[in-house]
Amino acid sequence: MLFDRVALLASGLVSGVALICASSAEAQQKPCANPNALGVSRVVEIDTTSGPGFGFEHYKAYDFLEPKEVVLTFDDGPQKFHTEAVLKALADQCTKAIFFSIGKMALGYPEILRKVAADGHTIGTHTWSHAMLRKKTAAEAVDEIERGMSAVKRAVGGPIAPFFRFPGLQDSPDTVAHLQSRNVAMFSTDIDSFDFKFRNTEHTIKTVIDKLEKRGKGMVLMHDMQPTTAKAVPMLLAALKDHGFKIVQMKPKSELKTLPEFDTAIESSVKGLPMAGAERPTSAVVRTVIEGQSKLGGVTAAAAPTVVTPPGVASETAPKTPVEQRTVVADPSETPQLAPRQRKWFWQN
Repeated sequence: MLFDRVALLASGLVSGVALICASSAEAQQKPCANPNALGVSRVVEIDTTSGPGFGFEHYKAYDFLEPKEVVLTFDDGPQKFHTEAVLKALADQCTKAIFFSIGKMALGYPEILRKVAADGHTIGTHTWSHAMLRKKTAAEAVDEIERGMSAVKRAVGGPIAPFFRFPGLQDSPDTVAHLQSRNVAMFSTDIDSFDFKFRNTEHTIKTVIDKLEKRGKGMVLMHDMQPTTAKAVPMLLAALKDHGFKIVQMKPKSELKTLPEFDTAIESSVKGLPMAGAERPTSAVVRTVIEGQSKLGGVTAAAAPTVVTPPGVASETAPKTPVEQRTVVADPSETPQLAPRQRKWFWQN
C-alpha cells in the first residue's frame, strides 16, 4: 500500500488545498469546430503548496469531482504516432488531459511534447527513466525525480505543471517528503484502465466505462505510448459522451520550478542538442501574462475564475487561497525538429 500522508487522511473533505474552479465558458478556450464535441465542462486550478495528493486509489483526502465528472490522464510519453493519435482524438473532441511525461522520452521527442503544450493540455512529470523509486536509494530517487522534471521542462521550452505521478504508482515516505518540500502535487488514480496489461482496444474502453459507471466519476489512468490505447481514445471519448460523462481539466496555480543543478546535469545528458525552439529567432516567442483572466491563442476567456474556498479545517501550513490566475503561453511555431537518430538515443538507452 502506498504511503499515505497523515495530514491528507485526516479528513475525507477537500481541506487544506486551494482550488480555483473556472466556469464552463472559460473551460472552452477556443471555438470548437465540432458542435457535438465532448469538450471541457470546467477547469480546476490547483494550488500545489505542500504537495497534495490526488487519486482515491492511494490519496483519499481531496475529492473535488462532481458526479459524472472525469479527469483524463496519460503516462509514459511522448511517443511518435501514438501520442500524436491521442492528441488528434482529444482535439477532435475539443477536450483536455494531463500528460505525465518521462524525461528521456521528452528529450527524444520535444516537438511532440510542445504540441501537447500548444494544444492546451497540462504537462506533468513521471521521472527520468520510469525507474521504480522504491528500489532506489533516497539520493537516486531524488535524482530520478528531478532529472525528469528538468528534462521535461527543457523539452517543452516553457512552463510545466508541478504535477508528478510515481512509476507503478509506488511512492515511499522519502519521495513523498521530497515532493512535499518541492510543492509538487502527487497523482495516483481512481480508474486504472490497465491498457498496458491487456493491450486490447475494446477491453480498454469497456474497462474504463464499466469502472466509471460503478464509481460515478473519477481520474482515469492510461498510457499514450500504447498503440492500442491510441486507437481506443477516439471511441472512448465518444463512449464517455454517450454515457453522460463530462471532462474536467486540472491546471496548476503556479509553474514548476526546476533546480539549477539538475538543469545542468540534463545539459550534459543531451550531448549538445539545441534547446527547444532555439533554431528560431527569439522574436518569434510570444508570452502573454494576464491577471484575473486567461488568454490563449488570441481568445480571451469570458470572465475571471471564481475563487472557491474548500470546506474543512486548514492546517498552519495550508496554502492561502489564490486570488489571481496567470497564464503563460508559448508560440507553437517554435516547435523544433530533431533528426530521428538524435531522438532514438533517449528512449533506447
